[in-house]
Amino acid sequence: MYNYHKFMRYFLLAFFLVHTWITVKADTIAFFYALNADLQGLKELARETGQPVALGSRRIQRLSLGPHTIYSVKMGSGSVETAASAQALLSRFRCDWAFSLGPAGALSGNLETGRWYRVDRVIAWQRGTEGSTGMSMSESSTWKTDWGRFPANTLPLLFQSTSTISVASGELFVASTSERDRLSAVTQADAVDMNSFGLALVCADHGVPLFMWKVISDHADESASELFRAFVLAYQGEGGKALAEIIAALPANPRDPASYPAIEKLLREDDQ
Repeated sequence: MYNYHKFMRYFLLAFFLVHTWITVKADTIAFFYALNADLQGLKELARETGQPVALGSRRIQRLSLGPHTIYSVKMGSGSVETAASAQALLSRFRCDWAFSLGPAGALSGNLETGRWYRVDRVIAWQRGTEGSTGMSMSESSTWKTDWGRFPANTLPLLFQSTSTISVASGELFVASTSERDRLSAVTQADAVDMNSFGLALVCADHGVPLFMWKVISDHADESASELFRAFVLAYQGEGGKALAEIIAALPANPRDPASYPAIEKLLREDDQ
């Protein structure tokens, strides 16, 4: 009798997995990029499938990498533009995960130009009250990354040594030492960008887990504009290539028994 029940459990398990293999697709990825080079870097492993979809002024490209579908869109200049791009993509396409790459200016002298960092916290530095005593941040101005939900088990070499940073995000390109220092004091952030908060807000509204990496392009001082332009000209899309490795290594979760707690429990019980 025991063997019969064990046979039936495995038979039903096999039926479930085969049915899932046939009827359910792998995870779908949303990719939000700031620099065209990162999209081209991703395309070294991924391939385009079909023509780009035009949504207003935004063009969303569909890519395929292993079993995964990737929808990619350029974020734009400023958090508002980025939010519009994210809303266009996520309102049209259902996505399981969101990844973002882009440059940031350093607010801290400890950050190295050209090095990648993992974003742990985003602060909307223009969201609050500006009074006679200075800036008071809004309670809703901070978003945190839940890295515990990150779907990959390993990271490519470029991202393996990344430490976490907090990013102040707004509409302005900061290119002044005095403004940089004021922003650092108000937000306690490590870097500044023009994308992250708008993107985080929309991904949160759609319930899509978001993971971001930033590469330091300048130090948000008087030389920031010149250094940023030089960085963009020299940049070869290393972040996009590394992200392609992450996506290629992601399991097709619907086919993984570990994605289903009841099945994983069943397998553990039979191993005992």
